Amino acid sequence: MQVGKNNPTLLLLGDATYLKHLILSRKDRLLLDLFWLGFLLYTIGYAVAQSTYVNYIICQAFQSLGLALFWVGLFTQLRFSFENLYLRVLFILYFIWLMLVILRGGGFDYDSIKVMLFDAWFGIFLYFTPLLLLIPKNLFFYKRLFDVILLLGLAFLGLSVLFAREIIFADREDLISRNIVEIFARTLGMPAAFILLTLAYHSNKRKIIALVTVLTIILLAILKARRGLLLISTLPLLLAYAFYLYQSKARVLVIVFSVLCCGALVLYGSFFQEGALFTYLKDRGLEDTRSNVELCFYRDMSSTDWLIGKGLTGEYYCPGIDPDNRTGYRHVIETDFLQIILKGGLISFGLLLLITIPAAILGIFYSKNLFAKAAGIWILLALINMYPSTVNTFTLNYLMVWIAVGICYSKAIRMLPEEVLTLYFNPSPS
Repeated sequence: MQVGKNNPTLLLLGDATYLKHLILSRKDRLLLDLFWLGFLLYTIGYAVAQSTYVNYIICQAFQSLGLALFWVGLFTQLRFSFENLYLRVLFILYFIWLMLVILRGGGFDYDSIKVMLFDAWFGIFLYFTPLLLLIPKNLFFYKRLFDVILLLGLAFLGLSVLFAREIIFADREDLISRNIVEIFARTLGMPAAFILLTLAYHSNKRKIIALVTVLTIILLAILKARRGLLLISTLPLLLAYAFYLYQSKARVLVIVFSVLCCGALVLYGSFFQEGALFTYLKDRGLEDTRSNVELCFYRDMSSTDWLIGKGLTGEYYCPGIDPDNRTGYRHVIETDFLQIILKGGLISFGLLLLITIPAAILGIFYSKNLFAKAAGIWILLALINMYPSTVNTFTLNYLMVWIAVGICYSKAIRMLPEEVLTLYFNPSPS
């Protein structure tokens, strides 16, 4: 939506300072589009490559093109400007520390560099994600974010159909099938939950696509008994429902319908609890797959390692977990806050918390619009999900954490009138 003299959005503005969040030059809009296009190519290329059914050279070619576009778009938009002194100081300290984590990584041979460039989950670009705080807080950037979320959701649904045979009919213990579900869901599908948290800003078509995306993730998580994935996909759905219930004009009807749905689910569980869909999940429900790995981690970490971590390529000794791992050393631990400590120590984890916790509080409790509150909720969900899943990755799911941090620390964005955001993001509701 273009902002002009005849645009009704301007009639809602009581302060001219709001205009800078609505107006963006054509050149900057094109550069931001370049940034998002590059990210889409890189992310989808990575997800397809992890299926192992497509030639990885082709996928990495798309990733390479995506990286070129992404970084050109990003670096032309960076502005070292902060509204908050506290955030400025902590950002500088945190980013310097992340660069030290990279420098302490070692192993900069050809194969290591290739992995760092093309691994979207644990590669080197993860450590540059906080740079998103330096992109100016403009509503066009956030509007494009919603577009990218939708496109990734469609990519997730399309690839899930394309690889349905490998997902649905594969053996439940098949590691490749599990990996496809995890990668597709966390890399492509999960950001759709943010659209559900901001329902008021979207058309019915977008709402339906987002809902179908999240429900598909939940269904696949149940099918493959991925408990962590089930938790992180269910929590935002419940919070989105709470937001909808709070804003609904027909609360009584919604509550009655909800009670009926819950009752139907309970009855279904009572009569069909041995059904094939839920049997595998029930069998794994109390299975402990974390304790042994975490104990290995605790035994391998020295006091110095706990404080400063082991660097970008840091590992810990845990034999017998990965069948194809002959050395017994692992560079990933599935408990995400321990993963952060493994690489950057308690210093890295502490600085992250010092930035994100106040941001979540500001967004949820000190804002006047749903957009900022949803951003605060997204940060909170990321912190909660650090135990059952991997959040800190170079994926949109984690990029949105830092975008949300920028939103929450910006008083101007937090104080934007709800009507302005509604008209800007969805001028023609349907």
